[in-house]
Amino acid sequence: MSTTLASPKRLTIALTPVAGIMVTPFLPFVSTPTFWFGLPAALIWMGAMVICTVVALQIVERSYQRDGGAENDAAEAVRDAARLAALNESEAH
Repeated sequence: MSTTLASPKRLTIALTPVAGIMVTPFLPFVSTPTFWFGLPAALIWMGAMVICTVVALQIVERSYQRDGGAENDAAEAVRDAARLAALNESEAH
């Protein structure tokens, strides 16, 4: 089975926090001058979106590895090494 890092499921997971960042100016609880925990709401919201981005990317990575991503990465590394060796050999002649 061939697995793709950029599957629709993984893209949806990764883009969810990005959507949260993009809609920040339109959220009334963030765009008004309110304070959460003594800090501006926008600062707390963006910090939460950064943490959500890290968590989402970790979920994507674990999903990819579980579906056989390590084997794909190893095969790609072998192909890249062979291409580089062929390129170096052709440049040497």
